[in-house]
Amino acid sequence: AIAMRRSAEIMVAFLAVLKAGGAYVPLDIAYPAERLRYMLEDCGAALVLTQRDVLERLPLPAGLASLAVDDPGEWQDRPEGAPEVDLAEENLAYVIYTSGSTGLPKGVAVSHGPLVSHIRATGERYETSPADCELHFMSFAFDGAHEGWMHP
Repeated sequence: AIAMRRSAEIMVAFLAVLKAGGAYVPLDIAYPAERLRYMLEDCGAALVLTQRDVLERLPLPAGLASLAVDDPGEWQDRPEGAPEVDLAEENLAYVIYTSGSTGLPKGVAVSHGPLVSHIRATGERYETSPADCELHFMSFAFDGAHEGWMHP
């Protein structure tokens, strides 16, 4: 799971998880503690990437590991190279939780194949390029937020 303030680090965290072959669950740190705890327990997260000040107020379930990306002491002795990972279209990329307006939030799994197809199609439709910029105002816990930052 990724629970961070808006920052350059959150973008690096999303890409790092994907590059390492993992899947992420973006958590909006403005959500109530009970909702965050439910999502962390429900998704079966193995690790939460976060920041020190956010970690202090996260309702982590017992036994869930965390890594504060702004604390070099936590990760400076870890491997620096990119992992060798073979990804398939069906590999999970991320899980987004619904609003829960009709009960408990439900996790919706998004795999790499449909995600890449969608990003390519919208990139072609809107003719995006690496020189383009986008104002990003949505919560990363909203599925539509990921479309914008993933375009080439």
